[in-house]
Amino acid sequence: MNLNVLRYAIEVEKSRSITGAAKQLFISQPNLSRDIRELEEEIGFSIFTRSSRGVIPTDRGREFLQLAKKAVKQFQALEHYCAREEHGSLSLQVCVPKAGYIHAAFASFLSRQAKGRALSVDYREADAMDAIRDVCLRSASLAILRFPDRYERSLLSLLKRKELASEIICRFELSVLMSERHSLAAASLLTADLLEQSVEVICEDTSLADYLNEAAEPEHFPSSIRLHEGGGLCGLLSHMTAAFAFAPPLPEAVLREYHLVQKKYQGPPRKMTDMLIYPQDARLSRTENAFLEAVRQAAPGQ
Repeated sequence: MNLNVLRYAIEVEKSRSITGAAKQLFISQPNLSRDIRELEEEIGFSIFTRSSRGVIPTDRGREFLQLAKKAVKQFQALEHYCAREEHGSLSLQVCVPKAGYIHAAFASFLSRQAKGRALSVDYREADAMDAIRDVCLRSASLAILRFPDRYERSLLSLLKRKELASEIICRFELSVLMSERHSLAAASLLTADLLEQSVEVICEDTSLADYLNEAAEPEHFPSSIRLHEGGGLCGLLSHMTAAFAFAPPLPEAVLREYHLVQKKYQGPPRKMTDMLIYPQDARLSRTENAFLEAVRQAAPGQ
C-alpha cells in the first residue's frame, strides 16, 4: 500500500472533489482517479461515493480514512525523527530545467519538509550545460537535465568524463500544445501539413547540442517565434490562437487555467528524457532524496 496514495485519499475527503484534490496535490485528475480506483481494488471496497454534496466517504471508507490519517501521522513522526541529524535545518542546492512537474514537486516537497526548519535552499532553473557545470563545481549538489533521446549516448560519455553519476527520471514524447480556440484544436491527430499555416513557438535548450556538436533539432515550421523564456509559453499560446508549440505533457489543471489543449503529432517522434546527475563520489542526503522522491512521484507517466 503506497503511503502517497493514502495522502491522496485524505485530500480527496478534505476537498470533496477529485478535481479539487488533484489541484491541491499538483497532479492530474485522471492520474488521481486511477490511483484512488487502484487503492479501492487493493483493499476490496469503495472508499468514496458521489452525491449532491460532492465526493464523500462510504461508511467503510470513513473508517479506512481515519486509520490512514493515523498511519500518515505516524510516518511523519518517523520522518521527523530520522531528520533530526540535520539539526533543524534544511539545505538543498539544485539545478533543474523549466518543467511544471518539477516546480510542483518542489513546492510539495517544501510544504512537507520546511515547517519549523531553518532553510538554505537554492533552486535554479538552468540549461543543460550550465547545470552540468554547476554540479561539477559543486555549487549545486544535483541537477536534472532535459534532452532529446538522440543525445543520450554522447551525453553519457560526457558525464563519465566529468565523473558524474546519472539516473533516468522519466522519458516522454513532445506533443502539440495550442489554444483551445485554435482552428485545429478539435483535430484528433495533427500532421505537418495541417500545421503548415500556423506559427510555431520554439523554446528549446540548444546548449547541449552545441557543446556535443550534435545534429540540429528537427526542422522547424516556416513561420516561427523563438521564445528564450520558456516560462511564458502557456500565456503566449493562450493569446495567440493561431500558434502552437511542441511541449512536454502538462497537468490538466494548467491546460484548463490557460485554455489550452495537447494533441498527438503524426510525424517523426520527438522523444525526450529527464535525467538526474550528481558527483560520483557524493552520497545524497535525506533532504535531497526526499526532493527527488517528490520529483519521481510527479513525473509524466507516473
